[in-house]
Amino acid sequence: MGILKSKLARFFSREEGTTTVEFMIAMPLIVFWVAGSFTFFNAFAEYTKSVKATYTIADILSRQTEVDDDYIDSMNRLFANFMRESTNDVWIRVTSIKKAGNSYAVDWSTATGLHNNLVTADDIPAAIIPDLLDQESIILVESFVSFTPFLDYVGIDSRTYANQIVVSPRFASQLANSDS
Repeated sequence: MGILKSKLARFFSREEGTTTVEFMIAMPLIVFWVAGSFTFFNAFAEYTKSVKATYTIADILSRQTEVDDDYIDSMNRLFANFMRESTNDVWIRVTSIKKAGNSYAVDWSTATGLHNNLVTADDIPAAIIPDLLDQESIILVESFVSFTPFLDYVGIDSRTYANQIVVSPRFASQLANSDS
């Protein structure tokens, strides 16, 4: 019995190969952590890029006095170029909104692709519209970008990033659309 105890004690006191075993236990955790971190970073970077691109499009439109549907389509191509996506994966909607009395009215709205325009005052996202004077006009620029995460096990699902930016026309009282 003493010989068995001494052989077992010697076996359990040996440390050869422990680094390999620890590596085999820790490596999958590190790989999952790095991949998950990359997925979260990528999601945040894509969202941030979509916000910046939307602000850029809104700024360009605020400097115009008149646009047409072809110009809005070119803004969609520019937005897709900023996002490094095809124009099938992104779309924008530009709406001119005017305050009439105590309510808002849609002057015109143009969406790219086969997407819907804003039609009625009920469609206006009133929560983001600032206080306006009577007959004052603003431009609502909305962008939509499809996002698919690098990995799906970290809890980020495929989604569409939607941004809404409100700007005032700079050089005219209202942005006109010659096609509306």
